[in-house]
Amino acid sequence: MASPVEFSVCVPAARIAAAEDHIVRFAADEKARALLARGLGVEGVDVLEGETRLRRQPDGMTIHAQGTFRAEVTQACVTTLEPVRDSIAETFEGWYLDESQASSFARARRRQIEVDAGDLPPEEGEMPVPDEREDPEPVVGGVIDVGELVAQHLSLAINPYPHSAAALAAGPVGDEKSLEKPSPFAVLKALKEK
Repeated sequence: MASPVEFSVCVPAARIAAAEDHIVRFAADEKARALLARGLGVEGVDVLEGETRLRRQPDGMTIHAQGTFRAEVTQACVTTLEPVRDSIAETFEGWYLDESQASSFARARRRQIEVDAGDLPPEEGEMPVPDEREDPEPVVGGVIDVGELVAQHLSLAINPYPHSAAALAAGPVGDEKSLEKPSPFAVLKALKEK
């Protein structure tokens, strides 16, 4: 069973015109922030907002998403379990392939063979083939889910080991003997000095 999407901002691919920016502003509501917090394993996502610019590339099939987001996340300190609030501001991008605009490789190859053989004029026979240097995500159901892209980038931006101010002020954690133990290289240094 597929897991539910925590934050969804769907943009119909058909609305994204070539050579024009399609701007999408978003802000997660309380329910979406609660689902995101649970999915990300944090105490809370207090704010999540941003903007995305979508643009169809000249090939007509590839769509580039580029944007920024700002988030306020509350996590438990890994040492004291006190709540730690973190402000996150990130840029992100993603590439999508609108398969409804794509031609299958076999079909494009057949057409190219017909063009090369002179059976079709080049302007009618040439079909664009997606750039193989990119590995775009497929457009599913005719929509691009910008919210899912933002959630992925938010998950990467969250501090995996948050520390409260009290934990940072207390210094390193461990038993006193291990903190006082000399480095193994101290023995080598003593030998070198002899």
